[in-house]
Amino acid sequence: MISTPAAEPVLQCRDLHKSYGELQVLRGVSTTVHAGDVVSIIGPSGCGKSTFLRCLNRLESFDQGELQVLGRSIAGTSLNWRELRQLRISVGMVFQQFNLFPHLSVLENLVLAPRHVLQLPLAECEQRARHHLNQVGLGNRADAYPGQLSGGQKQRVAIARSLCMNPAVMLFDEPTSALDPELVGEVLQAMRQLAETGMTMLVVTHEMRFAREVSNHVLFFNNGLIEEQGRPEELFASPRSERLRSFLRRSAETGF
Repeated sequence: MISTPAAEPVLQCRDLHKSYGELQVLRGVSTTVHAGDVVSIIGPSGCGKSTFLRCLNRLESFDQGELQVLGRSIAGTSLNWRELRQLRISVGMVFQQFNLFPHLSVLENLVLAPRHVLQLPLAECEQRARHHLNQVGLGNRADAYPGQLSGGQKQRVAIARSLCMNPAVMLFDEPTSALDPELVGEVLQAMRQLAETGMTMLVVTHEMRFAREVSNHVLFFNNGLIEEQGRPEELFASPRSERLRSFLRRSAETGF
């Protein structure tokens, strides 16, 4: 497990609610994340994990509650497009799908956002891109095209692409769920190495070994609420709720 020193909160969430019509997806979520934390978000499908993650950079709005990211409130509808853009620069996100432009090389995919959103010189963008490709173990694939890469390589490129924006926080929404089992390990290793640099990370995952070994905090979602949260060695060794015990048993049986 990676330990981190005490630090100021980068994310504070209190009593977050989100509904789609009559369907309540989040029913009062509260938690705090500090700089350098690696937070794994676990729980059964449909319990609100991904919706919660998407609220953190306002890809989803929320109906009620307080949410501060990097010291700024992002509640309500008061954020203009410039503020939203700055939030999404500061809070990077890696999705289940890779969303790479197939007609652009790996290097061109990585250069695109810092060049056009951050307005950085091309040479600096390329320097960032090559640095982060090396960081995820793909320094020799800069000139390849997405169609020439495996799924695991594409996801590592997507991680490098987010890092090129120099975010303060990284969100991962089940980043290995679209991969063949033999490719999962290389993506998790890249994420483990990123955690070791001190990056603040929130990871929705079904990979229990990653949650146990890399996280310093785990949130167990159930039915739109955080039913349990705490250090992984406590939650995995001594779960308090029967629902978490059942979830962990089922995860062990299915090999996650």
